[in-house]
Amino acid sequence: MSGVKRSNGLAVTMASALLAILVGCATTGTSTTTRTTKRDKTAKGAAIGAAAGAAIGILRGEREADEILAHTAAGAAIGAGVGAYMDAQEEKLGHIPGTTVERVSDDVLLIHFDSDILFPIDSAQLAPGARDSLDEMASVLNEYPKSAVVIQGYTDSTGTEEHNQSLSERRAQAVKNYLVLRGVDEERMTALGFGESAPIASNSSESGRQRNRRVDILVKAKAR
Repeated sequence: MSGVKRSNGLAVTMASALLAILVGCATTGTSTTTRTTKRDKTAKGAAIGAAAGAAIGILRGEREADEILAHTAAGAAIGAGVGAYMDAQEEKLGHIPGTTVERVSDDVLLIHFDSDILFPIDSAQLAPGARDSLDEMASVLNEYPKSAVVIQGYTDSTGTEEHNQSLSERRAQAVKNYLVLRGVDEERMTALGFGESAPIASNSSESGRQRNRRVDILVKAKAR
């Protein structure tokens, strides 16, 4: 299943705003008493965790993309047409099977691969079915060479922290290596592993752990 997800604003802004609101509610004294149930607390905690987990990847990914754009040929400024440039990529990336594309900002896309589509559980070897999706990804990236590409690997919390960190790094690197083999310029890409440090769901359930086992690809162009 593939598609395009239109964000209502920067994921980072959303996370920051959510955290500020909830922290403010907890620390600011008022004359109004609000009853908070255990369910309320659980829901708020899950929302904060999901927003924070997504924001961590976006923040670091954008920093890495900026470094690439500052020092490689991919960093040629697109100028006022950056929105249209990213629109065209978004449209094509959104048709890749097993992906969802989120528009983070005018010059940033975040491609989410469906959980477990690229790798078997606890493995950094690409699954046979992953190659079709990555072939299409490489084709689009080659068509739009003025964007930086940050590949991000994440795991659930099963296993040790050290194992999960290594696994996430090897998965991100495996995706990068495959894209290089398909002609994508290595200098415009970097691979990052986050291990279990940036979950977007609770690791207490199998469905949550499945969501946390993911690979995202952040694509950013230079407006000026």
